[in-house]
Amino acid sequence: MVSPFVLSDAQVQVKRAASVDARPLVPGSKSLTNRYLLLAAAADGASFLQNPLESDDTTYMRAALKMMGVAIDERPAGWSVQGRAVWQDPAETLFIGNAGTAMRFLTPALAAQGVRARITGNERMLVRPIKDLVDGLRQLETEVTYLGEAGYPPLAVAPPLTGGTCRIRGDASSQYLSGLLMALPTAHRDSEIHIEGPLVSRTYVAMTLDCMARFGVSVDANDDYTRFAVPGRQGYRAADIAIEPDASTASYWFALPLMVGGSVSVAACPTQSHQGDFGLVDILAEMGASVQRDGDVLTLRHAPLKGVDVDMNTMSDVAPTLAVVATRASSPTTIRNIYNMRIKECDRIEALQTAFDLLGLKMENGRDWIKVYPGRVQKPALVNPEDDHRMAMVFALLGLADGDVSIRDPRCVAKTYPNFYDDFAAVLQGV
Repeated sequence: MVSPFVLSDAQVQVKRAASVDARPLVPGSKSLTNRYLLLAAAADGASFLQNPLESDDTTYMRAALKMMGVAIDERPAGWSVQGRAVWQDPAETLFIGNAGTAMRFLTPALAAQGVRARITGNERMLVRPIKDLVDGLRQLETEVTYLGEAGYPPLAVAPPLTGGTCRIRGDASSQYLSGLLMALPTAHRDSEIHIEGPLVSRTYVAMTLDCMARFGVSVDANDDYTRFAVPGRQGYRAADIAIEPDASTASYWFALPLMVGGSVSVAACPTQSHQGDFGLVDILAEMGASVQRDGDVLTLRHAPLKGVDVDMNTMSDVAPTLAVVATRASSPTTIRNIYNMRIKECDRIEALQTAFDLLGLKMENGRDWIKVYPGRVQKPALVNPEDDHRMAMVFALLGLADGDVSIRDPRCVAKTYPNFYDDFAAVLQGV
């Protein structure tokens, strides 16, 4: 069979695909991989990370850590990380592309590890806000300087991170909080973090706390995650970790049979996970998808779907996946409380609206919500993912279902899933 993807450096043309019956191997979690890399780098001893994600984001994180003297040995079975109690100052500016986790986790870690450094990213990273994190660090007596426009990277960071009390907003990104939480245990003083306003993506904060605990560090959080007490003078201890499949990446596989027919089974899906994006499976079941669990294997089968009205604040990375699946439903779907979609790698709400308009699909949006109506692609179009990996992958799902979709800058999927086209082509060609 011919591949459904006609790929060039400039664009990919996506053709309509036949029904699928597959058991794909989903890469490890980006969120977990970058958290574990950072913690292993700060730990006493050698850690081994099994099933880490090989992608642009994790490559930038490893490169930055190596520049500060952390030894990382990449093997086929996983990565061995030799931690350092104190990192060395890098000889050059740290460049982290458009890796949000790397920028937001490394910035406080630099000060905590006694590093004086500059950190920057690509053109898109330089328009992604970081003011809330910088404000928090300044309250903790860390010297952080904007090297360009105030509120955005690039930054210059100087130690120390002494600890103390800070207040940060919780409604923009949980990654600011996660970065502070991972850095503060090694500070000289005890610390408290107070969250102002609602906290988005709190499942990712729970993930951070769990990762820290696996490296021997404790934090006291109240039930609603508005206050965190972080004892200082703690040390991370090396650990061997098996990394779960990436729930956000798995979402494209879960959606595939609902778009083209058939079934997909994904192995190694834990029954309990801090990856909130696995919650998409419950929403798909509510829509009518056939969902079956057999041990750690989740199988989704095509079935008639109905629209839903859901709050996806804790899983906004898979809201675009639900948006394209919603076009297959028999009634409209409303997705609420997703403002932080607007400050991801691009404004994902606007990117979806623009693409849907070009393709003849009906969607409405507001500041923090979208409403998707049932429909099929009505006219061929070249859509722009805005250099956002998740936009490219969900637009590919529309093309596989209806054909007539071409996507600019297809290689942007390398941020989290470099083998996306190869893996999907192999399954859809029955290889």
